[in-house]
Amino acid sequence: MTLARRVSEHGISEIIHFTTNRGLLGSLHSKHLLSRPLLSRDKYLRHVLQLNAAVRPEESALFDKSQDWLRFVNLTITEVNRRFLDASRRWHPNDIWWCILSFDPAIIGHHGVWFATTNNGYDSCARAQGLLGFDALFVQRIARKRSGFDGRPWSVSRGSRPSHLPTCEQAEVLYPEQLSLDHLRTVYVEEDEHHDTVVGWLSDYGYDDVRVVVGRQKFVGRQN
Repeated sequence: MTLARRVSEHGISEIIHFTTNRGLLGSLHSKHLLSRPLLSRDKYLRHVLQLNAAVRPEESALFDKSQDWLRFVNLTITEVNRRFLDASRRWHPNDIWWCILSFDPAIIGHHGVWFATTNNGYDSCARAQGLLGFDALFVQRIARKRSGFDGRPWSVSRGSRPSHLPTCEQAEVLYPEQLSLDHLRTVYVEEDEHHDTVVGWLSDYGYDDVRVVVGRQKFVGRQN
């Protein structure tokens, strides 16, 4: 069984990443979605790009250092990580707006990709590569944290989630270094006026084949 076959069996049609309008514009300029350490290398990007959060748990000295996890782009399968999106909305000022970048699921099979069973910052997150790592996202129960809000271990069950969604809504696809926008297929926005802006930006940077969709429901996610 190949990874591509398994992805097809699950009916997965998109791998997504949410960002701000400034993040989208900076990505179009660089032609890539960049991991955090690469953002500061370009003088233009330092002024245009805006991180989704002030800090990431991966920056902590106590975090698992088997890989430099900050050098990976954090993506999700089919739906956004609503908890992280809500936190990002609270952290950012009101003069920005949000969009979701949807990539061809074939990127899952690229060299160096890892799969995280839950939020990569959680202490019970398990990470692996290849078919083994992918299948681990869909098991019946996923551990999130050793100690949750009530002091007990925090986990989540698969329940009735459809096959194209991982068991944990916060499961991640970790893409190394930078992801080429050649694999970008759709940009989702929440407002009609943002649609026209994004269409113009895509045209300016030569991405005329990328669809722009006003899809407010896409920003809701599928929480569990």
